Amino acid sequence: MKHISAREKVDSVPLDADSIRRTVRPLFRRRNDYGDASFGELPAELSRFGIATVKDLRLLMKKHRRTLLAEENVKMCRAETLWLASEEDFSGIDTLSGKSWFALPGLVRSAMELEFGDDAAVYVSDLCHGT
Repeated sequence: MKHISAREKVDSVPLDADSIRRTVRPLFRRRNDYGDASFGELPAELSRFGIATVKDLRLLMKKHRRTLLAEENVKMCRAETLWLASEEDFSGIDTLSGKSWFALPGLVRSAMELEFGDDAAVYVSDLCHGT
């Protein structure tokens, strides 16, 4: 019987909200872990593209980590910075440097868009909000 290492056991775990958070959190800064962002929809979104285990997600996030961090370092114009700062419950902004950062679910979705293109983009429409 073949021995299964601890890493292989962890890597083969199917994705759920908790495993996504545990996988993505160590790869990014602490400031990206803010708010009550929902991880609940991510397992279904990821499985559409064949990402079903912790290992698949970790490899995807490591592949696009530098690009995601570079996107966060882009300085916003002053008007955009002030608008985001005025939004209620938005804590991912530094008004002095004019930069904002994604919450962890946003990082996962951005990595999916980088890997799979517009097919992975989540568009929020007015129909979803009942208007």
